[in-house]
Amino acid sequence: MTTPTSYPYRRPGVYVTESLTPLPQQISPPGLAVAAFVGTHSSGPSSPIKVNSWEQFMGLYGGFGNGLNYLPFAVYEYFANGGRQAWILRATPTDSVASQLTVKNRPLPPAETIVATPDGSAPTGSGTKPGSKVTSVSFVSPGPGSTNPQQTAFSIEWSAVTPLSGVDAYQVVLTQPAEGAFSKTIWVQQPTSGKPSASFTGLAPGTAYSVQITPYKGATAGDPMDSGATFTTADPYTSVDALSIRARGRGAYGNQLSITTTPSWTTGRFHLFVKHDGVLVESWQDVSLHPGDPRYVVGLLNSGTNGSAYVVVESLLPPSTATPGTGQTPDDSWAPEYLADASLDGGLDGVTAVNLAEQLSSQFGSIDDVLLLNLCGNTTMADHVPATTQVNTAIAWLESRGGGFLVLDVPRQPAPITADAATTEYVETLGAFAPASSFAACYGPWIQVADPAGASVSSTRMLPPAGAVMGQFSQADAAIGPNRSPAGVAYSLVGTVGVEHLFSGDQLDALNDVGCNVIRPVPQSGYCIMGARTLKKGMPDRYISIRRMLTYLESLLEDVTRFAVFEPNGPGLWQTLDALVTQQLMTLTQAGQLQSSVPDQAFFVTCDETNNTPQTVANGEIHIRVGVALASPAEFVIIEISQYQGGVSQVSTSVESAA
Repeated sequence: MTTPTSYPYRRPGVYVTESLTPLPQQISPPGLAVAAFVGTHSSGPSSPIKVNSWEQFMGLYGGFGNGLNYLPFAVYEYFANGGRQAWILRATPTDSVASQLTVKNRPLPPAETIVATPDGSAPTGSGTKPGSKVTSVSFVSPGPGSTNPQQTAFSIEWSAVTPLSGVDAYQVVLTQPAEGAFSKTIWVQQPTSGKPSASFTGLAPGTAYSVQITPYKGATAGDPMDSGATFTTADPYTSVDALSIRARGRGAYGNQLSITTTPSWTTGRFHLFVKHDGVLVESWQDVSLHPGDPRYVVGLLNSGTNGSAYVVVESLLPPSTATPGTGQTPDDSWAPEYLADASLDGGLDGVTAVNLAEQLSSQFGSIDDVLLLNLCGNTTMADHVPATTQVNTAIAWLESRGGGFLVLDVPRQPAPITADAATTEYVETLGAFAPASSFAACYGPWIQVADPAGASVSSTRMLPPAGAVMGQFSQADAAIGPNRSPAGVAYSLVGTVGVEHLFSGDQLDALNDVGCNVIRPVPQSGYCIMGARTLKKGMPDRYISIRRMLTYLESLLEDVTRFAVFEPNGPGLWQTLDALVTQQLMTLTQAGQLQSSVPDQAFFVTCDETNNTPQTVANGEIHIRVGVALASPAEFVIIEISQYQGGVSQVSTSVESAA
């Protein structure tokens, strides 16, 4: 075999090349949409946080709180009914304020650049009293002048008493008049030329010292200076604001957070501990204030994936080099003051009305998950559910986003009403949602459950059903996929012991016509979800499974084809894309997620010159046409019974879809 090469070929022979169709890209298993709950609550972060269990929610959001908000109850019911993951957004008033704590740094003392003059010893023997005395003393380091640049030391010099032979040494006495008790004496020998000098270290910053110098000849003292000279060490570097620590959630709950900082085992680093209501909830060890450190506290705690769930931090240290003698903090002071349970404060709950839809759109814009969404009401809202305008805004946002589905709760009147009145109210409520969208479904009536927040094991509570229903969505998605609506006797709500209303046949007909999915008791099965419709009418996506399967396919194929951006646009790329999309749809067909198990009847893919013209190629476009056959649910099971002469019933059964 001739070694493979490429065109142009230079010598005769057989040339072999390989061409492989790439395998499908790794993608998430089918149907794993992530639940998202948006609602008010008394405590917790006010930015989206993903939790994996009810226990994790309790740790972050404090459990059921004051019992007035349905958010924690929806989350509880979601996990109790098989939910796996959920985004939580605690919505807060726009005038609420997050609690905050400012931590100062701990300035490092500058290294002493002066070497202390040895104590020396007093001269001995007889001598003639020196005839002159020292008259003036000045700073000497780093140069003569009146300003001392040192915080903990200084050097002085003076003119030698003449004649030089008339002095053996000088007694230099340093005192601190403000304290009175401090005194240090050294002996400086008479130099053969130049000025004598003395240096003192280990002094206190910003402190005035008095110096008295007396010349000696032998053991005989001359006259001391007329008055001691005064010298002041430079002011210490003052602590500056180093770190702002703010509660991740707005509101008064953040006032229950406290911070402790302690030294680390690594020089220049520290440990930071977060407590909530006195209980340690986070431990950040061996972190640094230095932006160049890989353990930079700001980067670690503010990380969008593994950061703190309780606080966000901001560095307040000055960025420029400090000027000596100005009291600025030097750049190497990357150490905070050590705190013990310092509380955050200033958090306020606010009083303005909360718009759940606005906070949803503003805070979920960067989250790519396919969402299974619920807007949670509270007892202060009319009918205990969000206003219709907010629901319509949320539906419009989901439709423009593409990847999501909204699960709605029917309203509930504060005073008991009849099933007939409830039917009228549900029909009117669903009729007010505009436009009637396939991106939303509504469930009712409210369900009666064993009260998870009750003090008694026998207590019950009436709750909106969406949380429990979304848990059933999660179960169906994981077991089968989005092609299966969580409805029927296989999907009974866990922990439900009753419903607010039991409807007659006519009332059930009216509710089904408007797309209200009713939860009702089924013998030997419990309280089951007996509806699988969206709010839309007259189109195939009036069924939840159709809409969610379309959403999933759009997300799936977007992930599979993303690699093609900026690839050379031509037949080679078209064939690759055709093969990749076909492989993905074949996988779904074999898994029973499409209507037929025969590929030609389940889907088609077109990506060739028929839909990629020279004009579209010139525009930088690639067109892939995909058609899929999706299965509608068997909504009506029709059994026909007739009698024949033998006295035995003949039964024929058919299943019809109302598509």
